[in-house]
Amino acid sequence: MIITNLEKSFNENVNRLLESQHWQSSMHTQSALRYYQERPLNEGKKVEERSFILIWENEPVIAFRGATVETNGTIDLLAYEVPSISFENKVKLTTTAAKTFLKEFDRIMKKVNGDIWYRDFLMNGELSILSRHLLRKGAKLIPVLSQVIDLSQDKATLKQQIRKSYNSLINWGLRELNPKIFDSLNITWGEMDAFRQLHIREAGSKTRSKKSWQRQLEMVKAGEAFVAMGFLEEQLVTAGFFLHSKTNCYYGSSASRRDMFNKPLFHSLMWKGIQHAKKIGCCWFEVGEQIYPNYPQEPLHSNKELGISEFKAGFGGKTRILLDFKLSF
Repeated sequence: MIITNLEKSFNENVNRLLESQHWQSSMHTQSALRYYQERPLNEGKKVEERSFILIWENEPVIAFRGATVETNGTIDLLAYEVPSISFENKVKLTTTAAKTFLKEFDRIMKKVNGDIWYRDFLMNGELSILSRHLLRKGAKLIPVLSQVIDLSQDKATLKQQIRKSYNSLINWGLRELNPKIFDSLNITWGEMDAFRQLHIREAGSKTRSKKSWQRQLEMVKAGEAFVAMGFLEEQLVTAGFFLHSKTNCYYGSSASRRDMFNKPLFHSLMWKGIQHAKKIGCCWFEVGEQIYPNYPQEPLHSNKELGISEFKAGFGGKTRILLDFKLSF
């Protein structure tokens, strides 16, 4: 039986299936998807969630999370702003069940006349059912390098993995910035709006709508994100947004005072974010995608982007390979 996101039992069954997953994407929770809707909607695009789950012998066995985005008649399949994904219970997913799932996916794919963007997290080192299906359809395979910290390690071990030159910078921030974590228990629009105003000031313009910031607040209140903030003389000078599922935490975005870049503003907030993710039970902290001078080859990245990647890599962890699949019509 196919259950779509429009049916009442969808979220319940998704949660049941996620219980079998040791890696749950923090970018594909229900509140995260509502957040990623905002930019295409603000740009006047037509969006429609296409998520569905297959129930087989009374058990949820495989799910797809994605949406179609229509721009001037061209329809793409992704997850609004991020790649679509699937997750499956390999033990209970029979060959017949997989065929039923792929038949439903093909029905959705017939609506696409643009691009399909799909990501495989390579659970247990294997390609997913949908990855193999897309490859047979002619999809291109693109490796993605992600820096991931194993949070099962104790605090001392996590601290030892951080680049040595960061230790004094983190200590300065802990001492001078009084960094604070805001989660579902203490967040208000006041904190999120202060983050928004800081972002506007440093970006030089409004790069995202106020509604998108309100969506971020909803994520925090839903227990699927938190915010870290640092203050100097009671003024907000740096802030970061972290998305999380039950297993994964992802460093999403940040803003810091450019006129204070001579100070290590964000180091202590990243460290606080890692500690908080561990505290709330996450198994993995995703620092973010890693790039290099000649990787990926297209597009070539700026020195600023390379510097950000190098900064994030300094917090330890290991590089994990994910796979993106792109299929164009």
